[in-house]
Amino acid sequence: MKCHYTPTFFKGAQSVRPRCSSPLLPSITNFNSIPMKYYAVIHAVAGLFEGYSDTSCDWFSTKEAAQKHIDQVLGDYRKDEMCVNIDHREEDIYVTMDRDPDNYKACVPSDMDHDDYVAEHMDDVSVEVFRIVEVDASRYEGSGTTEHMWLTWDQLDACVAWDYYPLCMSLVSRVSSDVMDNTDDRFPTQSLHNLAQMGEFISAVYYRNEAFIDIDDYVMHAFRIPKKLKTDE
Repeated sequence: MKCHYTPTFFKGAQSVRPRCSSPLLPSITNFNSIPMKYYAVIHAVAGLFEGYSDTSCDWFSTKEAAQKHIDQVLGDYRKDEMCVNIDHREEDIYVTMDRDPDNYKACVPSDMDHDDYVAEHMDDVSVEVFRIVEVDASRYEGSGTTEHMWLTWDQLDACVAWDYYPLCMSLVSRVSSDVMDNTDDRFPTQSLHNLAQMGEFISAVYYRNEAFIDIDDYVMHAFRIPKKLKTDE
């Protein structure tokens, strides 16, 4: 910061008043224009393997911090004898767990490829996926809204479900519409299940940080996008 001294005259005396300028001032006045990005680490079982309802989402302020978190988790997996394969594919990392790791080593790749092995031994094998999702949270800046945005995850296809981040009311509206489209009154038991699932989902949106809905051909997680992250992250 540079200070320039400007003379100020009083009766019979002259004082010097500092006038300071900083090269940081232009950037400070443009805080609202700075992109507000978060990085979500999704950790999910691929598809409907055991534990598919336990998909988690952790938030980080930088991509480097998100990757560091994944690396730490993978380090623990590598120490587990049930972890038989870690595969990096574009945006995702797939971890294959086998209750009988010796069987996996004997069959792959001599008899079949990895995906065929998983399909044939799905009772003993599960695949977990890690993905970093960059989220633009600039909508929060100066909005004053009491609602939160949500990140959605398609559990069936193991990918981000929607290409936008709805607010609470919009999320509830779309999921309710999707559930009703998948509900057939000719099957009352299934209809009651769908309505119960929808009620639990709506309650979770307004009272929790994550919500989950599980009906036929429609299995989705939703994670509340925070307005602020902890400084130690």
